[in-house]
Amino acid sequence: MRRDALENRKRIEDCARQLFAEEGVENVSMNQISKTLGIGMATLYRNFEDKQALCYQLIQNDFSELFKDMHAVLEDNKRNKEEKLEVLLERFLNFKNAHKDLLRCVEGNKKRVSFKQQPAYTELFNIFYEVLNSDDDLIWNTFKTDMFLNSLTTNMYQFQLEERGLTDVQLKEYLLRMFK
Repeated sequence: MRRDALENRKRIEDCARQLFAEEGVENVSMNQISKTLGIGMATLYRNFEDKQALCYQLIQNDFSELFKDMHAVLEDNKRNKEEKLEVLLERFLNFKNAHKDLLRCVEGNKKRVSFKQQPAYTELFNIFYEVLNSDDDLIWNTFKTDMFLNSLTTNMYQFQLEERGLTDVQLKEYLLRMFK
């Protein structure tokens, strides 16, 4: 990518990050980002196919840090699988809490590729599969990991906190009880 194109992309990301922080992800449109930057919609869409792609890019670096941290937990030989699961779940819940609006955008757009088809989901699946698999039954272990991650979608996470009144601590405790 040319230097000016990279600078334009960075300007778009910085502007979106600022507008999202000020007004909330749901309240900011691609048109608003374009107008704030004084660029055409074609320029914006040349860089990001849609708002979901922009949101995904904004949390990509944070995903990388999360995955690095999670792999360090997996490699810790002092912890057993259950202890690793507890630490991994806590780290992921903290991540979800810090990025809930961006994740809602990434997970919620039905027009594009499903979040479950994104590299970040595959990485999460592989990490949790390692601590959730309990025997040689590949289908069972895959199902269990899928159900675990489905219980942590942003919509379900928000529902449990807002509608059911659970705290992150309770949610973690209940998930551990279900999936240990």
